[in-house]
Amino acid sequence: MSEISIKTIAKQSAKFNLASVVSFLVKLPTQLIIGIFLLPEQYGIISFVALWSLYGSLINPGTTLAGRREVPYLLGKNKKAEAREVQNIAISADLLWSILPFVVILIAAFFYPGKTIKLALILGAVSFLVGRFVGYWSSFNTARQNFTVSAIAKLIGAIAVPVFTLAAIYWLKIYAVLLAPIFGSAVTWLYYLKKGPIGYSFNLDWEKIKKLAKVGVVFSLAGIVFYAHRMADRTVIAAYLSLRDLGLFTFAMGFIVFAIRFLSDFGTVLEPMLWKESGSKKSSLNVFWVVKRVSIYTALLTAMAIPFLQVFYTLLVPLLTPNYIDSVAVFTVLSLFLYLVAMAIPAGTVLSSLVVNKQRQRTLIYTLGLVLSVALDLYLVYLGYGIIAIALATLVAQAVITFSIFWLSRTYITKSNKEFVVLLGKVLLPLAVAVGFTIFNYYNWFKASWAPQSVISLVMQFVVWTIIVFAFYRKYFPKKQLAEIWKFGRTLLHRKIKK
Repeated sequence: MSEISIKTIAKQSAKFNLASVVSFLVKLPTQLIIGIFLLPEQYGIISFVALWSLYGSLINPGTTLAGRREVPYLLGKNKKAEAREVQNIAISADLLWSILPFVVILIAAFFYPGKTIKLALILGAVSFLVGRFVGYWSSFNTARQNFTVSAIAKLIGAIAVPVFTLAAIYWLKIYAVLLAPIFGSAVTWLYYLKKGPIGYSFNLDWEKIKKLAKVGVVFSLAGIVFYAHRMADRTVIAAYLSLRDLGLFTFAMGFIVFAIRFLSDFGTVLEPMLWKESGSKKSSLNVFWVVKRVSIYTALLTAMAIPFLQVFYTLLVPLLTPNYIDSVAVFTVLSLFLYLVAMAIPAGTVLSSLVVNKQRQRTLIYTLGLVLSVALDLYLVYLGYGIIAIALATLVAQAVITFSIFWLSRTYITKSNKEFVVLLGKVLLPLAVAVGFTIFNYYNWFKASWAPQSVISLVMQFVVWTIIVFAFYRKYFPKKQLAEIWKFGRTLLHRKIKK
């Protein structure tokens, strides 16, 4: 049996979750202050530079992505020297490639009129290269399961960038925002050198580079398709509907994206743990058995979170941002996206592992999902529907992607078709309940005002989920663990009362 435990995965991913929360809390006021000092045109220049960096990062041979997969596998086989060699070759190849977009951005700077945009692109090119370099230490510390080091480094970067921005924006204006990522990367790299050295040395082995690039290109293509799929709905809205519709949809999706970051942190931890374990086991079932339980917990927790977040959003938006009150309906529908994205993470990790090696099929699934999403969006716009319909189309496309990936991984996480059908039932039941609550919250069946409707919904959620868990998932929540959670919560409550 695998030594991987869900408790360990959750504990390690919580470190990254904390860094994400701190990053959000620090960035929010920083963005407001930037808005005070910079004109919209200057902010547009910053966004323009960010686009150049984004395109430069998306188009690459993916040697570090392939190396990040291979290193844990080799470590699982206790081949430490070979793992370091693969790491160094992967970084060296990617570093050489990164010089190309760096030079392209530098050259592009001289084709634009105006001193500000020229200097902005030059700083953007430097920021791109420095960021790539620090990213190598981040990737391979995570691949080696140095999660604490990686999480602290993420936290340092999240704090250093806004601190520099706030300290310098009065004097440097737009250049403070452009220099801040360079400063943040430098501070983070110094931390990595002290706490997370990876033993890097420049190494080029062209045969091994070809081998890594053969796999890496697929991962890079998957990244491009994945990003395009995420942006398809907003692109169609921007092209065919009003700016108001785009604003409402983007505002609602922004909260979904923030929640997805927590799930991504979970995947960041799950990947190297599973991939390392796969190198030490002969049968994939001895490694990927944990994915069954992870999938069930993921289905339950995200499905429980969805109706709760719907109520939370419905109450807060009218109070804090009344201009976006029409986004409540969009969020209510889009919140189901959280479950669908989450369920693709464990199964997708299995398919992308070295022992399964089905990243091409996974990329093809995302490509088909992208085509389906765009086709549905365009057809619905042609029929005269609005952003609610596009939100539903986004869910349909993601559902096709998620359950196709889940189906493709079935032979690696279950022993028979019967076992897979049972597993499928266990992960679909929470979704069905979440859909039921979504319909209830969307249509407000009691025709009550928001506050009473929210109370009714929360009470119903507590009752229904309690019945569901005790009736179908009791063995996944042992009495001992529930007792520990209750004891921990009671202790915290007593401490607060005493204070």
